[in-house]
Amino acid sequence: MRANICLESNPPYYPVPGRSGITAGPMTAPAHRRAMLRMVLVPVIVVGLAVMLLGPQADAGSESVPAVSHVVKAGETLWSIASLHTAPGEDVRRTVSLIRSANGMPSGTVRVGTTIAIPVDEIPGWTTSAGT
Repeated sequence: MRANICLESNPPYYPVPGRSGITAGPMTAPAHRRAMLRMVLVPVIVVGLAVMLLGPQADAGSESVPAVSHVVKAGETLWSIASLHTAPGEDVRRTVSLIRSANGMPSGTVRVGTTIAIPVDEIPGWTTSAGT
């Protein structure tokens, strides 16, 4: 039997950028991906930083509450500090909650030397025991 063999005199043509008048595109694939990634990530990072830096300042001014500063001394607890600033007949637990809320405290622990804000007026959204 005779095998069909096809011998081409010219090798197949595979275009190669940079040779024989073929030019590469403006960017290669990895460079294009990096540019696209930069175009997306840079604005996202800038907006994120702006929100982180300016967000708390914008919130603080919208509902500021008059407060007095108190520097925690040795032996003081949040309960003892709150009881000093609680009106007679009022619940100390409420004052503790107000202080924690005003200072963004996740727990009731305080450290010596820390300055905490003690609200002297009502915090928006809180009701007094006389009003309930």
